[in-house]
Amino acid sequence: MNTLDYLKANEYKSEADFITKAQYLKDNWPWLKYSYAIAIKVRRRMKELGMSQKELAMQLGCTQQHISVLLGGKANMTLETMAKLEHALLFDLIGNSLQEFNYLNDSSVSGPIPKGFKTSELVEGYKPRKKKGPKSAK
Repeated sequence: MNTLDYLKANEYKSEADFITKAQYLKDNWPWLKYSYAIAIKVRRRMKELGMSQKELAMQLGCTQQHISVLLGGKANMTLETMAKLEHALLFDLIGNSLQEFNYLNDSSVSGPIPKGFKTSELVEGYKPRKKKGPKSAK
C-alpha cells in the first residue's frame, strides 16, 4: 500500500468527523502526550523482551484488547496500571522520578513503612497538618 492509498483509506468521511477528532485532541492533549509516550516506551520494552500483548495481558490480569487500547496511546491510565506495567515489564516508567522525594528506596517500595516511622519522617520537606480537635461547646 503506498502513501496515497493509505491516506484515501483513512480519510475522514466528513468535515464534521475531522473537526470532532481535532477538538478531542485539542481538549485532551495535556494527558494524551503522556499516554503516547508511555505507549511507545511500553512497546519498545515488550519488543526487547519478546513479549506479546497476550502475555502482557496475562501478567496484568486483563484482556489483550485492553492492552491494545493502552498501546494505542489514547488510554488515560491509572497509577495502578502504570505500576503493574513497570512490574510486569521489569522496567521504569515513573519510579525513578519518585526517587527525588527521598522516601522510595528498594526496601520501602517492596514493603510497608517500617514500624516506628511516620510518613512525614520519610518525605523530605513534608510537614503534617495540625490536627483539629473537636469543636468545644461554648
